[in-house]
Amino acid sequence: MTEQVTGPMAEPGASDSGREREVLGRGIRLRSLFSLAFGTIIGVGWITVMGAWLSGAGVMGAIIAFAIGGLGMLAIGLCYAEMAAAYPVTGGEVAYVFEAWGARWSFACAWFLGFIYIFTTSFEAISVEWVVSALVPGFGGPVIYTLLGQEVRLWSLALGLAVMAIIAIINYRGGKTAAWFQDLMTGGLIILTLIFVVAGVAGGSAANLEPMFTGTTPGAALAGVAIVLATAGFWYAGFDTIPQAMEEVESGARLRLLPRVIGASIVFALLFYCLVILATAMSLPRPQLLAAELPAAAALEAAFTSPLLGRVVLFAGLCGLITTWNALFFAATRIVFAMARAHMIPHRLAAVHERHGSPSTAVIFVAVMGAVGALFGRNAILVIVGGASISAGVVFLVVVLGVLRLRKTRPDQPRPYTVPGGRAFLYLSALLALGLAAVAAWEPFRAGGGRIPAEWIVLAAWSALGFVFYRAAAPLRRTVGEERLRWLILSERDPGDAP
Repeated sequence: MTEQVTGPMAEPGASDSGREREVLGRGIRLRSLFSLAFGTIIGVGWITVMGAWLSGAGVMGAIIAFAIGGLGMLAIGLCYAEMAAAYPVTGGEVAYVFEAWGARWSFACAWFLGFIYIFTTSFEAISVEWVVSALVPGFGGPVIYTLLGQEVRLWSLALGLAVMAIIAIINYRGGKTAAWFQDLMTGGLIILTLIFVVAGVAGGSAANLEPMFTGTTPGAALAGVAIVLATAGFWYAGFDTIPQAMEEVESGARLRLLPRVIGASIVFALLFYCLVILATAMSLPRPQLLAAELPAAAALEAAFTSPLLGRVVLFAGLCGLITTWNALFFAATRIVFAMARAHMIPHRLAAVHERHGSPSTAVIFVAVMGAVGALFGRNAILVIVGGASISAGVVFLVVVLGVLRLRKTRPDQPRPYTVPGGRAFLYLSALLALGLAAVAAWEPFRAGGGRIPAEWIVLAAWSALGFVFYRAAAPLRRTVGEERLRWLILSERDPGDAP
Protein backbone atom coordinates (compact mmCIF):
# COMPACT_ATOMS: atom_id res chain seq x y z
CA MET A 1 0.00 0.00 0.00
CA THR A 2 1.26 3.46 -0.76
CA GLU A 3 0.18 7.03 -0.37
CA GLN A 4 0.60 8.64 -3.78
CA VAL A 5 1.96 12.16 -4.09
CA THR A 6 0.08 14.45 -6.45
CA GLY A 7 2.64 17.25 -6.46
CA PRO A 8 5.96 17.51 -8.31
CA MET A 9 9.11 15.67 -7.39
CA ALA A 10 11.23 17.13 -4.58
CA GLU A 11 14.41 16.74 -6.59
CA PRO A 12 14.95 16.22 -10.32
CA GLY A 13 15.72 12.59 -11.00
CA ALA A 14 14.46 11.34 -7.63
CA SER A 15 13.43 7.71 -7.65
CA ASP A 16 9.82 6.54 -7.54
CA SER A 17 10.17 5.76 -3.83
CA GLY A 18 10.54 9.50 -3.19
CA ARG A 19 7.02 10.09 -4.60
CA GLU A 20 5.12 7.67 -2.41
CA ARG A 21 4.85 6.75 1.20
CA GLU A 22 4.26 3.08 2.01
CA VAL A 23 1.56 2.48 4.61
CA LEU A 24 0.50 -0.66 6.49
CA GLY A 25 -2.98 -2.11 6.93
CA ARG A 26 -5.11 -1.12 9.93
CA GLY A 27 -7.24 -3.21 12.31
CA ILE A 28 -5.31 -3.57 15.62
CA ARG A 29 -7.43 -2.85 18.73
CA LEU A 30 -6.27 -1.09 21.89
CA ARG A 31 -6.63 -4.28 23.94
CA SER A 32 -4.21 -5.96 21.56
CA LEU A 33 -1.68 -3.24 22.38
CA PHE A 34 -1.80 -4.44 26.00
CA SER A 35 -1.28 -8.02 24.81
CA LEU A 36 1.68 -6.93 22.70
CA ALA A 37 3.32 -5.08 25.59
CA PHE A 38 2.55 -7.41 28.52
CA GLY A 39 3.20 -10.55 26.49
CA THR A 40 6.54 -9.17 25.36
CA ILE A 41 7.66 -8.13 28.84
CA ILE A 42 6.95 -11.49 30.47
CA GLY A 43 8.28 -14.03 28.02
CA VAL A 44 10.09 -17.12 29.27
CA GLY A 45 13.02 -15.58 31.15
CA TRP A 46 11.34 -16.14 34.52
CA ILE A 47 11.70 -19.88 33.86
CA THR A 48 15.05 -20.13 32.10
CA VAL A 49 16.92 -17.49 34.16
CA MET A 50 15.15 -17.76 37.54
CA GLY A 51 18.11 -19.61 39.03
CA ALA A 52 20.45 -16.72 38.11
CA TRP A 53 18.12 -14.19 39.76
CA LEU A 54 17.88 -16.14 43.02
CA SER A 55 21.57 -17.04 43.18
CA GLY A 56 22.66 -13.53 42.26
CA ALA A 57 20.45 -11.49 44.60
CA GLY A 58 18.45 -13.80 46.88
CA VAL A 59 14.65 -13.78 47.06
CA MET A 60 14.14 -10.31 48.50
CA GLY A 61 17.08 -8.89 46.54
CA ALA A 62 15.55 -10.10 43.28
CA ILE A 63 12.12 -8.72 44.22
CA ILE A 64 13.62 -5.34 45.14
CA ALA A 65 15.57 -5.24 41.86
CA PHE A 66 12.44 -5.94 39.83
CA ALA A 67 10.40 -3.44 41.85
CA ILE A 68 12.98 -0.68 41.27
CA GLY A 69 13.30 -1.61 37.62
CA GLY A 70 9.52 -1.69 37.16
CA LEU A 71 8.94 1.71 38.75
CA GLY A 72 11.73 3.21 36.65
CA MET A 73 10.21 1.70 33.52
CA LEU A 74 6.79 3.06 34.47
CA ALA A 75 8.20 6.59 34.47
CA ILE A 76 9.89 5.99 31.12
CA GLY A 77 6.75 4.31 29.76
CA LEU A 78 4.66 7.41 30.45
CA CYS A 79 7.14 9.44 28.42
CA TYR A 80 6.63 6.96 25.60
CA ALA A 81 2.86 7.40 25.95
CA GLU A 82 3.20 11.15 25.34
CA MET A 83 5.30 10.55 22.24
CA ALA A 84 3.15 7.70 20.86
CA ALA A 85 -0.06 9.72 21.17
CA ALA A 86 1.54 12.77 19.54
CA TYR A 87 3.20 10.81 16.71
CA PRO A 88 1.03 7.73 15.96
CA VAL A 89 3.21 6.31 13.18
CA THR A 90 4.99 3.03 12.56
CA GLY A 91 8.52 2.97 13.88
CA GLY A 92 7.86 4.91 17.08
CA GLU A 93 11.35 5.97 18.08
CA VAL A 94 12.29 6.66 14.44
CA ALA A 95 9.78 9.53 14.48
CA TYR A 96 10.33 10.72 18.05
CA VAL A 97 14.11 10.95 17.82
CA PHE A 98 14.03 12.40 14.30
CA GLU A 99 11.77 15.20 15.45
CA ALA A 100 13.89 15.93 18.50
CA TRP A 101 17.47 15.22 17.41
CA GLY A 102 17.56 14.71 13.64
CA ALA A 103 18.04 11.88 11.15
CA ARG A 104 21.38 10.47 12.32
CA TRP A 105 20.32 10.11 15.93
CA SER A 106 17.03 8.69 14.73
CA PHE A 107 18.83 6.00 12.74
CA ALA A 108 21.24 5.19 15.58
CA CYS A 109 18.41 4.67 18.09
CA ALA A 110 16.31 2.70 15.63
CA TRP A 111 19.25 0.48 14.68
CA PHE A 112 19.98 -0.45 18.30
CA LEU A 113 16.28 -0.94 18.94
CA GLY A 114 16.40 -3.33 16.01
CA PHE A 115 19.20 -5.21 17.80
CA ILE A 116 16.96 -5.66 20.85
CA TYR A 117 13.97 -6.86 18.86
CA ILE A 118 15.69 -9.04 16.28
CA PHE A 119 18.09 -10.87 18.56
CA THR A 120 15.54 -11.38 21.28
CA THR A 121 13.71 -13.49 18.69
CA SER A 122 16.98 -15.47 18.56
CA PHE A 123 16.83 -15.70 22.37
CA GLU A 124 13.34 -17.20 22.05
CA ALA A 125 14.44 -19.63 19.33
CA ILE A 126 17.17 -20.90 21.64
CA SER A 127 14.92 -20.96 24.71
CA VAL A 128 12.06 -22.89 23.11
CA GLU A 129 14.21 -26.01 23.00
CA TRP A 130 15.07 -25.53 26.67
CA VAL A 131 11.40 -25.62 27.64
CA VAL A 132 10.41 -28.40 25.25
CA SER A 133 13.36 -30.56 26.40
CA ALA A 134 12.00 -30.33 29.94
CA LEU A 135 8.59 -31.45 28.67
CA VAL A 136 10.05 -34.18 26.45
CA PRO A 137 13.33 -35.45 27.99
CA GLY A 138 16.00 -36.32 25.44
CA PHE A 139 14.39 -34.19 22.76
CA GLY A 140 17.59 -32.42 21.62
CA GLY A 141 18.87 -35.05 19.21
CA PRO A 142 22.44 -35.58 17.95
CA VAL A 143 25.12 -32.91 18.31
CA ILE A 144 25.77 -31.18 14.98
CA TYR A 145 28.39 -28.64 16.13
CA THR A 146 29.84 -26.88 19.18
CA LEU A 147 29.90 -23.08 19.42
CA LEU A 148 30.86 -20.77 22.32
CA GLY A 149 31.56 -23.90 24.36
CA GLN A 150 27.99 -25.19 23.96
CA GLU A 151 26.78 -28.18 21.98
CA VAL A 152 24.08 -27.38 19.41
CA ARG A 153 21.76 -30.31 18.72
CA LEU A 154 19.86 -31.09 15.54
CA TRP A 155 16.25 -31.26 16.76
CA SER A 156 16.73 -28.33 19.14
CA LEU A 157 17.93 -26.10 16.33
CA ALA A 158 15.29 -27.40 13.93
CA LEU A 159 12.53 -26.63 16.44
CA GLY A 160 13.74 -23.06 16.96
CA LEU A 161 14.00 -22.42 13.23
CA ALA A 162 10.60 -24.04 12.55
CA VAL A 163 8.81 -21.86 15.11
CA MET A 164 10.65 -18.81 13.73
CA ALA A 165 9.19 -19.68 10.32
CA ILE A 166 5.66 -20.03 11.76
CA ILE A 167 5.93 -16.67 13.53
CA ALA A 168 7.16 -15.15 10.26
CA ILE A 169 4.18 -16.55 8.36
CA ILE A 170 1.73 -15.18 10.96
CA ASN A 171 3.31 -11.72 10.68
CA TYR A 172 3.50 -11.94 6.90
CA ARG A 173 -0.31 -12.14 6.92
CA GLY A 174 -0.56 -8.73 8.56
CA GLY A 175 -0.70 -6.91 11.88
CA LYS A 176 -4.33 -7.83 12.57
CA THR A 177 -3.53 -11.56 12.36
CA ALA A 178 -0.43 -11.14 14.55
CA ALA A 179 -2.47 -9.17 17.13
CA TRP A 180 -5.23 -11.82 17.25
CA PHE A 181 -2.63 -14.54 17.84
CA GLN A 182 -1.02 -12.39 20.54
CA ASP A 183 -4.35 -11.96 22.39
CA LEU A 184 -4.88 -15.74 22.38
CA MET A 185 -1.44 -16.64 23.71
CA THR A 186 -1.41 -13.87 26.34
CA GLY A 187 -4.71 -15.15 27.74
CA GLY A 188 -3.21 -18.64 28.09
CA LEU A 189 -0.11 -17.21 29.78
CA ILE A 190 -2.15 -15.34 32.42
CA ILE A 191 -4.38 -18.31 33.26
CA LEU A 192 -1.53 -20.81 33.60
CA THR A 193 0.61 -18.41 35.63
CA LEU A 194 -2.20 -17.81 38.13
CA ILE A 195 -2.37 -21.57 38.69
CA PHE A 196 1.38 -21.66 39.29
CA VAL A 197 1.43 -18.71 41.72
CA VAL A 198 -1.52 -19.94 43.78
CA ALA A 199 -0.12 -23.46 43.99
CA GLY A 200 3.39 -22.27 44.84
CA VAL A 201 2.37 -19.88 47.63
CA ALA A 202 -0.34 -22.14 49.10
CA GLY A 203 1.82 -25.25 49.12
CA GLY A 204 5.17 -23.67 49.88
CA SER A 205 6.91 -22.65 53.10
CA ALA A 206 8.16 -19.22 54.23
CA ALA A 207 11.21 -21.00 55.70
CA ASN A 208 12.43 -21.63 52.15
CA LEU A 209 12.80 -17.89 51.54
CA GLU A 210 16.07 -17.74 53.48
CA PRO A 211 18.48 -16.22 52.73
CA MET A 212 16.59 -13.12 51.66
CA PHE A 213 19.75 -11.57 50.17
CA THR A 214 22.99 -12.90 48.73
CA GLY A 215 25.97 -12.45 51.04
CA THR A 216 26.15 -11.59 54.71
CA THR A 217 27.02 -7.88 54.48
CA PRO A 218 25.02 -4.87 53.22
CA GLY A 219 27.61 -4.36 50.50
CA ALA A 220 27.22 -7.91 49.23
CA ALA A 221 23.43 -7.62 49.34
CA LEU A 222 23.56 -4.37 47.37
CA ALA A 223 25.89 -5.92 44.80
CA GLY A 224 23.43 -8.80 44.37
CA VAL A 225 20.56 -6.40 43.74
CA ALA A 226 22.72 -4.54 41.20
CA ILE A 227 23.44 -7.77 39.30
CA VAL A 228 19.74 -8.38 38.69
CA LEU A 229 18.91 -4.68 38.23
CA ALA A 230 21.56 -4.47 35.49
CA THR A 231 19.30 -6.52 33.21
CA ALA A 232 16.01 -4.82 34.17
CA GLY A 233 16.00 -2.89 30.91
CA PHE A 234 15.81 -6.23 29.09
CA TRP A 235 13.21 -7.89 31.31
CA TYR A 236 10.86 -4.89 31.13
CA ALA A 237 11.46 -4.06 27.48
CA GLY A 238 8.18 -4.67 25.73
CA PHE A 239 5.99 -1.66 26.43
CA ASP A 240 7.98 -0.04 23.62
CA THR A 241 6.40 -2.46 21.13
CA ILE A 242 3.22 -0.36 21.35
CA PRO A 243 4.65 2.59 19.39
CA GLN A 244 5.58 0.23 16.57
CA ALA A 245 1.89 -0.62 16.07
CA MET A 246 0.40 2.88 16.26
CA GLU A 247 -0.04 3.33 12.51
CA GLU A 248 -2.03 0.07 12.36
CA VAL A 249 -4.44 0.80 15.22
CA GLU A 250 -8.05 0.75 14.01
CA SER A 251 -9.56 4.10 13.05
CA GLY A 252 -11.35 5.92 15.86
CA ALA A 253 -9.23 4.43 18.69
CA ARG A 254 -8.98 6.75 21.70
CA LEU A 255 -5.30 7.64 21.86
CA ARG A 256 -5.75 9.36 25.23
CA LEU A 257 -6.04 5.87 26.73
CA LEU A 258 -2.47 4.99 25.69
CA PRO A 259 -0.90 5.87 29.08
CA ARG A 260 -3.34 3.49 30.78
CA VAL A 261 -2.45 0.69 28.37
CA ILE A 262 1.31 1.23 28.72
CA GLY A 263 1.11 1.76 32.49
CA ALA A 264 -1.04 -1.33 33.00
CA SER A 265 1.36 -3.52 31.02
CA ILE A 266 4.31 -2.43 33.20
CA VAL A 267 2.48 -2.60 36.55
CA PHE A 268 1.05 -6.04 35.80
CA ALA A 269 4.50 -7.22 34.71
CA LEU A 270 6.04 -5.90 37.96
CA LEU A 271 3.47 -7.84 40.00
CA PHE A 272 3.99 -10.90 37.82
CA TYR A 273 7.76 -10.98 38.34
CA CYS A 274 7.52 -10.45 42.09
CA LEU A 275 4.87 -13.15 42.49
CA VAL A 276 6.63 -15.82 40.43
CA ILE A 277 9.92 -15.18 42.29
CA LEU A 278 8.08 -15.53 45.60
CA ALA A 279 6.13 -18.64 44.55
CA THR A 280 9.27 -20.35 43.19
CA ALA A 281 11.36 -19.58 46.28
CA MET A 282 8.68 -20.78 48.71
CA SER A 283 8.22 -24.09 46.95
CA LEU A 284 11.63 -25.69 47.62
CA PRO A 285 14.71 -25.17 49.85
CA ARG A 286 17.30 -22.93 48.19
CA PRO A 287 20.06 -25.59 47.61
CA GLN A 288 17.66 -27.92 45.82
CA LEU A 289 16.11 -25.06 43.91
CA LEU A 290 19.41 -23.76 42.55
CA ALA A 291 20.56 -27.26 41.62
CA ALA A 292 17.64 -27.61 39.20
CA GLU A 293 18.09 -26.67 35.54
CA LEU A 294 14.67 -24.95 35.51
CA PRO A 295 13.95 -23.93 39.13
CA ALA A 296 10.37 -22.77 38.60
CA ALA A 297 9.26 -26.10 37.14
CA ALA A 298 11.32 -28.18 39.58
CA ALA A 299 9.93 -26.24 42.55
CA LEU A 300 6.30 -27.17 42.01
CA GLU A 301 7.04 -30.68 40.86
CA ALA A 302 9.08 -31.41 44.00
CA ALA A 303 6.88 -29.55 46.47
CA PHE A 304 3.73 -31.35 45.39
CA THR A 305 5.34 -34.53 44.03
CA SER A 306 3.31 -33.79 40.92
CA PRO A 307 4.90 -33.78 37.49
CA LEU A 308 1.62 -32.30 36.24
CA LEU A 309 2.15 -29.03 38.15
CA GLY A 310 5.69 -28.83 36.85
CA ARG A 311 4.29 -29.14 33.36
CA VAL A 312 1.78 -26.34 34.05
CA VAL A 313 4.75 -24.05 34.68
CA LEU A 314 6.43 -25.20 31.48
CA PHE A 315 3.29 -24.67 29.42
CA ALA A 316 2.95 -21.19 30.96
CA GLY A 317 6.55 -20.52 30.00
CA LEU A 318 5.88 -21.79 26.49
CA CYS A 319 2.94 -19.38 26.16
CA GLY A 320 5.12 -16.54 27.46
CA LEU A 321 7.89 -17.46 25.07
CA ILE A 322 5.51 -17.39 22.09
CA THR A 323 3.93 -14.06 23.12
CA THR A 324 7.34 -12.41 23.41
CA TRP A 325 8.56 -13.99 20.21
CA ASN A 326 5.52 -12.90 18.19
CA ALA A 327 5.42 -9.36 19.61
CA LEU A 328 9.13 -8.71 19.18
CA PHE A 329 9.08 -10.15 15.68
CA PHE A 330 6.20 -7.78 14.93
CA ALA A 331 8.09 -4.82 16.41
CA ALA A 332 11.34 -5.72 14.64
CA THR A 333 9.64 -5.76 11.25
CA ARG A 334 8.05 -2.36 11.91
CA ILE A 335 11.29 -0.71 12.99
CA VAL A 336 13.06 -2.11 9.89
CA PHE A 337 10.16 -0.96 7.70
CA ALA A 338 10.21 2.54 9.21
CA MET A 339 13.97 2.91 8.71
CA ALA A 340 13.67 1.74 5.10
CA ARG A 341 10.73 4.04 4.38
CA ALA A 342 12.85 6.94 5.64
CA HIS A 343 15.79 5.86 3.41
CA MET A 344 18.00 5.14 6.44
CA ILE A 345 18.59 1.61 5.12
CA PRO A 346 17.94 0.19 1.62
CA HIS A 347 14.43 1.14 0.54
CA ARG A 348 13.51 -2.32 -0.73
CA LEU A 349 12.98 -3.32 2.92
CA ALA A 350 9.95 -0.99 2.97
CA ALA A 351 7.93 -3.12 0.52
CA VAL A 352 4.30 -3.70 1.60
CA HIS A 353 2.28 -6.77 0.65
CA GLU A 354 -0.65 -5.64 -1.52
CA ARG A 355 -3.13 -8.11 -0.02
CA HIS A 356 -2.08 -8.42 3.64
CA GLY A 357 -0.79 -4.89 4.20
CA SER A 358 2.28 -6.30 5.96
CA PRO A 359 5.93 -5.21 5.61
CA SER A 360 6.66 -8.40 3.69
CA THR A 361 10.34 -7.86 2.86
CA ALA A 362 11.09 -6.70 6.41
CA VAL A 363 9.42 -9.88 7.70
CA ILE A 364 11.78 -12.01 5.63
CA PHE A 365 14.81 -9.94 6.71
CA VAL A 366 13.98 -10.26 10.43
CA ALA A 367 13.31 -14.00 10.10
CA VAL A 368 16.71 -14.55 8.47
CA MET A 369 18.63 -12.39 10.98
CA GLY A 370 16.83 -13.98 13.94
CA ALA A 371 17.60 -17.44 12.58
CA VAL A 372 21.30 -16.56 12.27
CA GLY A 373 21.33 -15.51 15.95
CA ALA A 374 19.70 -18.80 16.91
CA LEU A 375 22.64 -20.74 15.45
CA PHE A 376 24.90 -19.65 18.33
CA GLY A 377 23.22 -21.85 20.97
CA ARG A 378 22.46 -21.42 24.68
CA ASN A 379 25.66 -19.64 25.64
CA ALA A 380 24.60 -16.71 23.46
CA ILE A 381 21.58 -16.03 25.69
CA LEU A 382 23.33 -13.96 28.37
CA VAL A 383 25.26 -12.01 25.72
CA ILE A 384 21.97 -11.15 24.00
CA VAL A 385 20.45 -10.12 27.34
CA GLY A 386 23.44 -7.94 28.22
CA GLY A 387 23.69 -6.27 24.81
CA ALA A 388 19.94 -5.64 24.67
CA SER A 389 19.95 -4.17 28.21
CA ILE A 390 22.65 -1.65 27.26
CA SER A 391 20.81 -0.76 24.05
CA ALA A 392 17.47 -0.37 25.81
CA GLY A 393 18.89 1.99 28.43
CA VAL A 394 20.47 4.22 25.77
CA VAL A 395 17.33 4.30 23.60
CA PHE A 396 15.11 5.08 26.60
CA LEU A 397 17.44 7.92 27.61
CA VAL A 398 17.39 9.53 24.15
CA VAL A 399 13.58 9.29 23.94
CA VAL A 400 13.01 10.82 27.39
CA LEU A 401 15.42 13.67 26.62
CA GLY A 402 13.54 14.05 23.35
CA VAL A 403 10.30 14.67 25.24
CA LEU A 404 12.03 17.49 27.12
CA ARG A 405 13.46 18.96 23.92
CA LEU A 406 10.20 18.81 21.96
CA ARG A 407 8.25 20.55 24.71
CA LYS A 408 10.62 23.46 24.17
CA THR A 409 11.05 23.37 20.38
CA ARG A 410 7.51 22.28 19.41
CA PRO A 411 5.20 23.51 22.15
CA ASP A 412 2.23 23.72 19.74
CA GLN A 413 2.43 20.05 18.70
CA PRO A 414 -0.95 18.39 19.53
CA ARG A 415 -0.50 16.08 22.52
CA PRO A 416 -3.51 13.89 23.41
CA TYR A 417 -1.57 12.98 26.57
CA THR A 418 1.08 14.87 28.53
CA VAL A 419 3.29 13.29 31.19
CA PRO A 420 2.39 14.77 34.61
CA GLY A 421 4.94 16.23 36.99
CA GLY A 422 6.51 18.76 34.68
CA ARG A 423 10.20 18.92 33.81
CA ALA A 424 11.24 17.51 37.19
CA PHE A 425 9.52 14.20 36.41
CA LEU A 426 11.14 14.08 32.98
CA TYR A 427 14.60 14.76 34.38
CA LEU A 428 14.05 11.99 36.95
CA SER A 429 12.99 9.62 34.16
CA ALA A 430 16.11 10.52 32.19
CA LEU A 431 18.26 9.88 35.24
CA LEU A 432 16.66 6.45 35.69
CA ALA A 433 17.28 5.59 32.04
CA LEU A 434 20.89 6.74 32.33
CA GLY A 435 21.32 4.60 35.45
CA LEU A 436 19.91 1.52 33.71
CA ALA A 437 22.24 2.01 30.74
CA ALA A 438 25.29 2.62 32.94
CA VAL A 439 24.69 -0.40 35.17
CA ALA A 440 24.01 -2.62 32.15
CA ALA A 441 27.25 -1.53 30.48
CA TRP A 442 29.43 -1.63 33.60
CA GLU A 443 28.30 -4.90 35.18
CA PRO A 444 29.69 -7.30 32.49
CA PHE A 445 32.96 -5.32 32.47
CA ARG A 446 33.22 -5.63 36.27
CA ALA A 447 32.22 -9.29 36.25
CA GLY A 448 34.87 -10.02 33.60
CA GLY A 449 37.64 -8.57 35.71
CA GLY A 450 38.25 -5.62 33.41
CA ARG A 451 38.30 -7.58 30.17
CA ILE A 452 36.30 -6.25 27.23
CA PRO A 453 32.98 -8.09 27.57
CA ALA A 454 31.34 -10.01 24.73
CA GLU A 455 28.35 -7.66 24.96
CA TRP A 456 30.51 -4.69 23.93
CA ILE A 457 32.05 -6.64 21.05
CA VAL A 458 28.64 -7.73 19.73
CA LEU A 459 27.28 -4.17 19.88
CA ALA A 460 30.39 -2.89 18.08
CA ALA A 461 29.84 -5.45 15.31
CA TRP A 462 26.16 -4.45 15.07
CA SER A 463 27.23 -0.79 14.81
CA ALA A 464 29.58 -1.65 11.94
CA LEU A 465 26.77 -3.46 10.11
CA GLY A 466 24.51 -0.44 10.67
CA PHE A 467 27.15 1.83 9.13
CA VAL A 468 27.20 -0.39 6.02
CA PHE A 469 23.39 -0.28 5.70
CA TYR A 470 23.25 3.47 6.29
CA ARG A 471 25.89 4.10 3.64
CA ALA A 472 24.13 1.77 1.19
CA ALA A 473 21.01 3.95 1.39
CA ALA A 474 22.93 7.22 1.07
CA PRO A 475 22.49 7.73 -2.73
CA LEU A 476 18.68 7.61 -2.47
CA ARG A 477 18.67 9.60 0.77
CA ARG A 478 20.51 12.44 -0.95
CA THR A 479 17.64 12.81 -3.44
CA VAL A 480 15.11 13.43 -0.66
CA GLY A 481 14.82 16.90 0.84
CA GLU A 482 14.35 17.58 4.55
CA GLU A 483 10.64 18.37 4.21
CA ARG A 484 9.92 15.24 2.17
CA LEU A 485 11.85 13.19 4.73
CA ARG A 486 9.58 14.62 7.44
CA TRP A 487 6.62 13.47 5.38
CA LEU A 488 8.03 9.95 5.04
CA ILE A 489 8.71 9.65 8.77
CA LEU A 490 5.90 11.68 10.35
CA SER A 491 3.13 11.44 7.72
CA GLU A 492 2.84 15.21 7.51
CA ARG A 493 1.54 16.88 4.34
CA ASP A 494 3.86 16.17 1.44
CA PRO A 495 5.81 19.32 0.50
CA GLY A 496 5.20 18.55 -3.18
CA ASP A 497 1.42 18.81 -2.81
CA ALA A 498 -0.35 21.95 -3.92
CA PRO A 499 -1.53 24.15 -1.03
